[in-house]
Amino acid sequence: MTYLQELTPINRFAHWNALASFSLGTLSLLSYLIFKQSDLIEIGIVYTIVAVVWNSIVLVMILFAALGQKTSFKETTSTIGILLINLPIAFLYFIIIIEYAI
Repeated sequence: MTYLQELTPINRFAHWNALASFSLGTLSLLSYLIFKQSDLIEIGIVYTIVAVVWNSIVLVMILFAALGQKTSFKETTSTIGILLINLPIAFLYFIIIIEYAI
């Protein structure tokens, strides 16, 4: 059994969600760096706002599942950590865009 298969459905969903958010954010950054279109900055900003809202909803879902004791503490904290690791990555991407655009 793989790591993801051992997780509860909500935590498995959150892991896939974190991976999708990271992948789409990275694709957005690379698209801007390659094509140098200012419209891509606007798309990236909108994507970031949507991703923050969506990931916040997923975080609340994880917390409710943990409070309902449907997940173990270790599994919950691991999932929250994986979900939140996208925040410093998004900040780093923001710094790269600011430095590159100026």
